[in-house]
Amino acid sequence: MPFYVPPKEHSFDMGKEPNHLVPVIASFSTNGGIQPLYFQYDDRAVKIMSVHWCEKKYDAFRFECTAELDGYVREVNLTFFPADNRWFMKPR
Repeated sequence: MPFYVPPKEHSFDMGKEPNHLVPVIASFSTNGGIQPLYFQYDDRAVKIMSVHWCEKKYDAFRFECTAELDGYVREVNLTFFPADNRWFMKPR
């Protein structure tokens, strides 16, 4: 019987680029809500564990998230620009 193994509290390296263009898999609700689920970084799928808050500013949505890759967790900010249909990731 498998047991739950919590994610490690160390972070995985995502570089120090201020804003990195990333592909994102997100869920969109019928009332306009957006929930990022996964993003790709260096050809690897990174799972969004939780979204702490979302803020709509002008022409963008900002998400503060906890992401997990290979058992390591990292805080990241994702920004979505609907007009361009682009997502940017910024490590925290």
